[in-house]
Amino acid sequence: MIPNNAFSHIDTAEYVSAGHPDRLADTIAERLVEFAQTQSNPDFISRSLVGVEVAVHDGTVFVDGRMAIDGRPVPVPFDAIVRSVFADAGHGEIWGPSPESLEIIVRVCEEVLTPEEADIRPFSDDQNVVHGYAVARPETNFLPAAHWMAHRLGRAVQVFRTANPDRYGPDFKIFTDLEDDGREVRWRRLVISQQHARGIDMETQHRDLIPVVRACLQEAEAGGLVGASESFQPAHLHLNGAGDFVVGGPRGDNGLSGKKLVVDHYGPSVPIGGGALCGKDVWKVDRCGALRARQLARRLVQSGHHQAMVTLGWAPGEDVPGLRDVKVQAGPHAPWQSLSEQELPGKEWFSIHLIVHDLGLRIFPWSTLPATGTFLNPELSWEK
Repeated sequence: MIPNNAFSHIDTAEYVSAGHPDRLADTIAERLVEFAQTQSNPDFISRSLVGVEVAVHDGTVFVDGRMAIDGRPVPVPFDAIVRSVFADAGHGEIWGPSPESLEIIVRVCEEVLTPEEADIRPFSDDQNVVHGYAVARPETNFLPAAHWMAHRLGRAVQVFRTANPDRYGPDFKIFTDLEDDGREVRWRRLVISQQHARGIDMETQHRDLIPVVRACLQEAEAGGLVGASESFQPAHLHLNGAGDFVVGGPRGDNGLSGKKLVVDHYGPSVPIGGGALCGKDVWKVDRCGALRARQLARRLVQSGHHQAMVTLGWAPGEDVPGLRDVKVQAGPHAPWQSLSEQELPGKEWFSIHLIVHDLGLRIFPWSTLPATGTFLNPELSWEK
C-alpha cells in the first residue's frame, strides 16, 4: 500500500548497528563487492560479477556465492576482509568474538570474468522489481520521518558508544514509533536495545543515553522536523526492556546478509520490491535499479509533487525495465495519479549501462551504507 499523508498515521522504523550480527554479515558482503570492483583496469568500468551471502554465528563465519572478477585472476582475501569487519565494528577483546579467533568457512566460486559474460552485464540476469520513494519533506531528506529519525538516532548512539567502548557494546537496535500528520511528528515510543557491560544498572543506562537522545532530537527539530524534540518525554524511552543486554553480537544471535532489506530501503511503511541491496555488484538491477528509482522519485517531489512512488521491473535479458510505473500525489489530500510515458525520462535513461555510468557506480565504498543508510546522505550521486 502506498503511504498516505492525508491524515495522521502511525510511522515506525528501525535502525540496526554495525555490530549487530546481520550487519556484520551485510558489511562483509559489501567489502567483497568493493574488492571485486577495484581489481580491473582503472580506465574501464568494472563489470565484475558478485553475488554472495554471508552468515555469522558465535565465532563462525560462512561465505558462499560467486565472484567473477573482471581482469586478471587475483585471490580474494576472505579472511582479512572478515576479520577487519569484525574489528571495525568494535568486536575484540572486550566484546567477543575476537576477530583473530574466528573460524571462516568459504564456499565461493572464484572465477575470472570471461569476455562473453562481460559483454552481457548490461542486461538483467534475473527478473527483478524495485521501488523508489520520496516525500516532499526536505528536513528528512525526502524520506519517511520515522525512518530518517531512526538512522539519525542510530548514528548519535554509535558516536556515544564509540566514546565509551568499555561500557557499551557494538550491538544495538533502535525502533522509532511516531504519529505523523505530515506537518509535525509526535512520539509514541522510542525503543533502544543497547549492549552494555555487566554491572551497569538500568538507572545508569538511562542517565547515559537520555542526554544523547535529547541532543539528537533537538538538532532534528532545529533542522525542521517539527515535534521531534518538543513531543519527547523520558517516559517515551523503552531501554533494554527485556533486562540486561550483556551478551550480544554473534554470541547472542545468528546473522545473515540481506535480512535487513526493509531497514536498508524506506522502512515498513513503503513497498520495497523483492531484493536486498547488499552482496550484489552494481550491474544487478536490485542495486542500480533501486538507486535510479529513488533518484527519479526524489526529482519528482523536488519539482512540486507531494509524494512519488516509482516502480521498475526487469525481465531476464532486458537492458531497460519493461515495467515503468510512476505515481505521484499533488498534495497530502490529493489522489494518486499515474504519469504517462511521455512525462517520464526516455527509455535509455533507465538502461542498466547508463545508470552505472551516470551515477558513477564503478568504485564506491558500499560497505559504509549498511550503517549509514542508502538514502540518508544527500551528497550521494543518486540523491543529488
